[in-house]
Amino acid sequence: MPIFSHSAWQMSFGERAALEGVLAEVKPNVAIEIGTAQGGSLERLATYADEVHSFDLVTPELEVAEASHVTIHTGESHSLLPALLERLARQQRTVDFVLVDGDHSSDGVRRDLEDLFNSPAVGTSAILIHDTTNPTVRAGLDAIHFGAWPKVLHVDLDFVPGYMFREERLRHELWGGLGLVLVDSTRLAYQGNGVVQDRYYPAAELLARARAVTLKRETDSPQQETAGAPGGIAPAHERRLIDHIGELESEILRLTSVSAHHEALWRGLMESASWRVTEPLRLVAAMTEPLRRVAARRRGRDGDR
Repeated sequence: MPIFSHSAWQMSFGERAALEGVLAEVKPNVAIEIGTAQGGSLERLATYADEVHSFDLVTPELEVAEASHVTIHTGESHSLLPALLERLARQQRTVDFVLVDGDHSSDGVRRDLEDLFNSPAVGTSAILIHDTTNPTVRAGLDAIHFGAWPKVLHVDLDFVPGYMFREERLRHELWGGLGLVLVDSTRLAYQGNGVVQDRYYPAAELLARARAVTLKRETDSPQQETAGAPGGIAPAHERRLIDHIGELESEILRLTSVSAHHEALWRGLMESASWRVTEPLRLVAAMTEPLRRVAARRRGRDGDR
């Protein structure tokens, strides 16, 4: 079976099966993939979709990339994706399916999703996001206010939970996981409750806690602490310090992303026509504020008499 035979595909079997199921349900006309890599998911998109656009920083040498209905876009998705979406919107065409698996920085994944949400070409769509368990990716997703887009119908960032690696090369790192976002521009604005799934505990958070417990257990083991420790530095303690540094870097990226988002909102407000039009009113209000305070104090004194 194709989803089990592609050895270079950077998804677990469960993630591959979930992708296959969503594609079979959506049957997309136009599909977008952000992050081509070894082409495992691209092959499945090309099987189901009539037209596929795949974005990556390098041009892949893949047989599927030569298919007539597959277009490879080489370069940063943050510039190429908005251009494609704008062209599709001008043609009054819509994107039915998107796989977000490219820029894994907090700001990068947030920008890719917000570009999709801001486009009229993404109207009735299913969006899958890979590696939602990774702390850096998750920080970018958590910085998105999904409810700001009325067309966002449902968000489940742990649609398929991820995993913690045991193998030494990636030991204790959190990766994998699929998030699902359903978009429907025909829904009534702000209909019903919140759009983000809150029925279950976030799997990424539970895995992060399990990771902390695992690290502590290995650190507290006297045999592991002293086994093969050159210069008096225990391997488990060294790994814990490296992991802690990684967590701090992820938090810095998250706060930077949030700050940039708020700054963009503030600039948009300052440059808006409504803000400039109402400037005289704000000046008048500022000038009359002392008079209002004096009048309020007088009313207070009169009331005490």
